[in-house]
Amino acid sequence: MSNRDNLLGVLGTIYRWRKAIRNTCLLALIGSVGIALWMDNYYKSTTIFYPSNQDLSKPELIFGTMVKVTEYFGTDKDVDRILEIAASNEVVDYMLNRFNLFQHYDIDSSSQEGRFWARLKFRELYVVQKNRNDAIELSIEDTDPKLAADMANAAREKIDEIAQRLTKNNQAQLIASFDANIKRKTAELIRLGDSLRNVQAQYNIYAGGEQGEQLSEQLTRAEEDIARNRARLEVLDGNPVIPLDTIEYIKANLRGAMRQRQMLLAHSPKGGNLSIRDYNEGIGRVSIANDLHNQARKQLGFDLERYNQILAAQATDMKALQTVEIAEPALMKIRPRRSMIVIGAVAAAFLFTLFAAFLADAYRDVNWKELGN
Repeated sequence: MSNRDNLLGVLGTIYRWRKAIRNTCLLALIGSVGIALWMDNYYKSTTIFYPSNQDLSKPELIFGTMVKVTEYFGTDKDVDRILEIAASNEVVDYMLNRFNLFQHYDIDSSSQEGRFWARLKFRELYVVQKNRNDAIELSIEDTDPKLAADMANAAREKIDEIAQRLTKNNQAQLIASFDANIKRKTAELIRLGDSLRNVQAQYNIYAGGEQGEQLSEQLTRAEEDIARNRARLEVLDGNPVIPLDTIEYIKANLRGAMRQRQMLLAHSPKGGNLSIRDYNEGIGRVSIANDLHNQARKQLGFDLERYNQILAAQATDMKALQTVEIAEPALMKIRPRRSMIVIGAVAAAFLFTLFAAFLADAYRDVNWKELGN
């Protein structure tokens, strides 16, 4: 019985306030229809792309010196990097200036706070996020569907340009470092070359291994000539049958072989032929100077090859983004949903008026003047 009385009370309140509820809902209906019709239609265009793997710009991968499976799509770090670039003021200001959005948004560009409000307005209509397939979706809303598509594509291209520029800036820093290092190593190589030439001239050693073999062969031949001529002299000297000219010839050959051995074993005069003694004293210093020069030359050659590879990589037009879908003008508006606005406004007006009616009925017996006193 109590529930029935309560229900009758609710219905009674609604009946007594029916005109107020009706009028309020009617006003809300007319007002919301007017507002909904006054609101501009917004169209949304979306472009989808993946970041490229940064390793694709490395010289090792371009020239096939990296033993690694090529991954063309970027990692989560590459995605985060592109998202940061997309959210930067550089991209936003580029869009504001390129598409004259100050005028389009009816914002005074000459005012001190104009750029702040223009950025804020653009960011409300500009969304860049990672979707469930780890691709990046860039969306822009505007009242002009073609303009929205053009802006979305332009934003993607600007993000790609900035990402490429950052990579090329890093490469430029590496090139500058290599350039300074190559200059230093070139000067060092020249110094080592001068040192090698000086020690070679000092000891008259220019082809260590070949000269050593030649000196060894010359000493062996001199020793053999000495032994052979001595043996001949012992056999033939004093024999009356042998002519004196023959004996003198053998003695002369012996003296020549002994002199040659002496020259090979003693210090040679400056500018003279290389001796074994000079060779043994100088070959160590010449070998060390030659090894240092060869190592410096090889390292410089490696650095020059690496330097040229980085230059070639920097000159390569390597896209930072791989586009999956370009933005196209939307065929249907994204908002406003006018029917939902009207239904929501009428429903809110009905509930608010109903609440006011219940509140008024609940406290209609209260003497507010007495409470005030």
